Amino acid sequence: MRLSIGAIVVLAIALGTAACTPRPKLDPRPGIELTADLTRADGLVRQGCYRCLQDALAIYERVAATGMAPAAGLRAVDTALLLALRERELGLGGGTALEHAIALAGRQPAPFDIGVFLSLADAQPWHAGGVSKERQDDLLPSLRTLFTSWPAWRAQLAPGAEQDLLRAYYLLALDCTRRTYQGDGDVPPWQPPAHAPPLLRYRAAVCPLALDRQALEQVVASAPPFAEARLFLGELALSALTLRTAEKHLAEAVRAMPELPPAWLLLGHVHLAIEELDLARDAYHRVNAAVPGQRDAMLGEAKSLSYLGRHEAAVAILDEVERLGTWYMGEMYYWRAWNRHRLAQHDAANDDVLASRQRMPMDPKVDALAGFIAIARNEVERAEGEFRLAVEHYQGRGERDCDSGYYLASTLVMQRKWAEAAPRFERAEPCYALDENAVRQRIATIRASDLPDDRQDRLVASKEREILKLRLQQARSCYNAAVAHANLGDAAKARPFAERAAAHPEMRSLAEQLLARLGPP
Repeated sequence: MRLSIGAIVVLAIALGTAACTPRPKLDPRPGIELTADLTRADGLVRQGCYRCLQDALAIYERVAATGMAPAAGLRAVDTALLLALRERELGLGGGTALEHAIALAGRQPAPFDIGVFLSLADAQPWHAGGVSKERQDDLLPSLRTLFTSWPAWRAQLAPGAEQDLLRAYYLLALDCTRRTYQGDGDVPPWQPPAHAPPLLRYRAAVCPLALDRQALEQVVASAPPFAEARLFLGELALSALTLRTAEKHLAEAVRAMPELPPAWLLLGHVHLAIEELDLARDAYHRVNAAVPGQRDAMLGEAKSLSYLGRHEAAVAILDEVERLGTWYMGEMYYWRAWNRHRLAQHDAANDDVLASRQRMPMDPKVDALAGFIAIARNEVERAEGEFRLAVEHYQGRGERDCDSGYYLASTLVMQRKWAEAAPRFERAEPCYALDENAVRQRIATIRASDLPDDRQDRLVASKEREILKLRLQQARSCYNAAVAHANLGDAAKARPFAERAAAHPEMRSLAEQLLARLGPP
């Protein structure tokens, strides 16, 4: 059961009335064995990795249960509060550390107040990769409270922060959240002291607006159990398109924490980018199994299934995205139309692509798909208009899409508009040649990468198949340009295009027949 903001406030009042009142003085002198346990737990907290904090909390609670070391109960509360923030930073939406901290605090002798920690923890954002959009939206009221309350919260946390890990960690989190949503203003963010433990150095390095790769690498090097830091290193590597580096970091993160949804989500993105579709689907599916309603993972799994040819399975996931509503609806309708088109459900596909356009009216990929669906429905004039829109919108973005121009020309041929079709087919040939060169450059990049040889070979083989298709499209463009010029009665213009088409084995027969009809030069 999740606590509402009101419930947290009531509990905070019940636990104490003065913010961050001094903790009671307790006998800190347990026996030697328990002292060793506490020392070990204290070291785990300073190290600060998620598993370290879990282990430390278990030790504190066990020692506190003996009744011989009352300070262990206080440290258990602090550690549970640290875990509450860690759950949000890592997107562990199923965690209950905040509720556990409240329960532990209720067992401490008065006066004892954790109100500021509860309020701030409740206002901390979740890592987007680990929770649904709805879960993120639930934070908006707490964020509004943070905007007005942060000066008071900061005034309570700052005194003694250099000596208190809990205060320091929460102060870093407060300043990070404020900077993310409001900017720095005239209050510079708090900085950890020199020689701060890994826990604080990690927190200072993972603020979304200032992810610090070097600091995170130093944390991992000095505290190897801090594997979750690799989640953020993976994010940085993925944003820089260094996919192999991203994969290495993310694989280490999930090896240490298999329950870490954001790392699996990013692994899905990496595998999809390098065309490892089964691995991408499996990574996305893990997120969807753990976090119902995680739209990025749902769309990722649907895309992976689409490219794998598992169209019914993709449609089933997209149906669920539609049922959930609100988020990514344009993308959902596009991909459902894409799959329904391939299932020959052309009327349903048409409804979806039109719904997608309502939400993404300037997206050329929607225009192009609408053109293909119109052809399948024998709506040739409409298809022409859709491909024209696609060409215009791609050009407006400064992008090149050869298929949109080629299939626009094809719809013109279907209507015997030879004069306009001919130059469009002429332009399609060099366009596909540029695409071929780009794929060859991609092959060179793959061969120069640090991917293992077997993965390089698989990717290169896929790109070589793509080159074969692009060369065929160049030949088809030449042949169709020749036909258009021939039908306009201009054999001189038609002949060189027909000759280039005849150089391709799949087009040779048709091109030679056309050359025969054109007669001698």
